[in-house]
Amino acid sequence: MEFEIDQSRFLAALSLAQTVADKRGTMPVLANVLLRANADGSVVCSATDMMTSLTETVSAEVKTPGSLTVGVKHLHGVVRTLSSGNVRVKGLDNHWVQLNAGRSEFKLMGMPESDFPELPDASGGKSKLEYVEVPAHALSDLIAKTHFSVSTDEARVNLNGVLFECDGEKGTMVSTDGHRLTKFELDLPGPKLDKGIIIPRKGMLEIRRVLDRVSGEVGLAMGDQHLFVKADDMVLSVKLNNVTFPPYKAVIPAAFQRFALLGRDDLLHSLRRAEVMAPEKTATVRLSLNPGKLELTSDNPDLGVAHQELPIDYDGEELTAGFNARYLIEVLDVIDTQEVRLEFQGELDPCVVKPVDGPDFLGVVMPMRI
Repeated sequence: MEFEIDQSRFLAALSLAQTVADKRGTMPVLANVLLRANADGSVVCSATDMMTSLTETVSAEVKTPGSLTVGVKHLHGVVRTLSSGNVRVKGLDNHWVQLNAGRSEFKLMGMPESDFPELPDASGGKSKLEYVEVPAHALSDLIAKTHFSVSTDEARVNLNGVLFECDGEKGTMVSTDGHRLTKFELDLPGPKLDKGIIIPRKGMLEIRRVLDRVSGEVGLAMGDQHLFVKADDMVLSVKLNNVTFPPYKAVIPAAFQRFALLGRDDLLHSLRRAEVMAPEKTATVRLSLNPGKLELTSDNPDLGVAHQELPIDYDGEELTAGFNARYLIEVLDVIDTQEVRLEFQGELDPCVVKPVDGPDFLGVVMPMRI
């Protein structure tokens, strides 16, 4: 195998491949990228961790077709240090690969191509899938507004991903870690799903990385076990979590007795100041609602006390409740409107955060005892 390829284009492909590759697993070959040079003048870069797989096709001057697999971390590190221009890549005996650029030469140890696993394919065989075009910015927005509340507890598999629902006209994503929940819905002329699918956390982040590199539309295709995302010359497959997402609608309060309107930026900045003084493990902040005024208090026995007041539009009965300041901050971070609405039932009930005159988004934060 031998080909010449543009350094910047090669680097971009390797940058995505190295985020997908499994560099800490028990199968050494999963830390590699598979390079396949084709006679049609293209090089296909492939990487996988067995849950998420990526293939990207890059144009190149192919002198000798062939394939090899080599550690993506060090290959990326080498290509990143090279000057712009062409890089010559040549396969050597015993699965070694040689890179030449200018007066620089590198030799890296590879592994047999036969060790590299077969990747999911949406376009081959009897189960050829149809791609549905969806706006890339809309899909990216759905992920951006829900990914932060996905559980990182590997023992809670049903919470380790985001629920994606689509009726062909609207798309909805929901995530929760048991302490807070976020839900976002927008117009999405996408694939019509009979039931929701759960996209795992890492797969969701990889989809967003792909979306960051494209504009316009991307293709979505649904297999029995995988979601395929096609953008330009890239195809990303994500193995879906085959579990049941909790009945999230039961978590969202159906009614409320009190609500307050206030400036999003004012509340966000006040919570960030309060978090500095809050207990490190719980980040507890006390919210006290009074007519026309919101008081935020964080009390840390090891540091001191922070007390702040904000003007709000509120004329209900006095209410005092405790919440994790970090959870409230992360919800407010993804809201774009100038005003937000806080809904409450009682002191031991969740707080619902919504944008005022904004998109169909809400965040539910469970209370903490104070």
